Amino acid sequence: MRKSIFDLEIRVDIEKEFKNIKSILFEGDAIYYSGIWYNLYSFFNNEIFPVWKNKGMFIDFDDFLDKLNIDFNSNNCDESSFLYLVEVLINLWSKAIEILDFDDNLNSKRVIGYMQLSLPKIIEKLNYEVVGSKSRYTLSKRDADVDSVLDLVPSDCSTLLLEYNDIRSNDIDIKKDILKKLDLFIEDNKNEYKSLDNVTYNTVQIIVNKMGINHPIKEEPFKSLTGDELLEWYDKCFKLMLHLIRRKEVSTINNQCKAFIKE
Repeated sequence: MRKSIFDLEIRVDIEKEFKNIKSILFEGDAIYYSGIWYNLYSFFNNEIFPVWKNKGMFIDFDDFLDKLNIDFNSNNCDESSFLYLVEVLINLWSKAIEILDFDDNLNSKRVIGYMQLSLPKIIEKLNYEVVGSKSRYTLSKRDADVDSVLDLVPSDCSTLLLEYNDIRSNDIDIKKDILKKLDLFIEDNKNEYKSLDNVTYNTVQIIVNKMGINHPIKEEPFKSLTGDELLEWYDKCFKLMLHLIRRKEVSTINNQCKAFIKE
């Protein structure tokens, strides 16, 4: 049977989508605001970015692109830069829709449609999700394992779990810091975790204590690990931490079932 257009899976081509974003940003007379016509780029640069409270040390949109080496005169954009660009667009658009009048037919439906509908779909196709609140949004890799335990931990811990898959978290020092903080949560409940799965608990402790997370690496074979090998072990440690947290919930459900049967 022939598929409909709604069944077609279209992979995201980073370079093509980068060109599409440029087209949307520089479409003429796209936004009418306070008596002035803007393209979306100028609107973000002049009206939105300067007053965005999470802009950090960036002065405007121009400054952001310059410091991240994103060049709209080029047709090339690596995936990391593309994700940073998409993330800032999500944040700027969130601020923009607070002041734009979408009932005004002067605004470009093509631009609005891309920002409201196409950009979220691109994020989904890249297997990311938007995490945060109205004032600060970030992109995080979608992970069913992480999602399954978010409701089982305190809010500060759930934030760490989401941050581990954040687009900034390919940096080894960021991963070390997150795992160090998650280990404090594990240690606060270590007696319970050890009783549930002592082997997994001990493996986590070997990684965090011998591979440079809680203490400097001082002995072999750990000293011979390359940076990439350490990153692999850190990702394995993260998965084991998720398993321990989920194991506690599984045990609770098992006990509830046993008690129910006895009633």
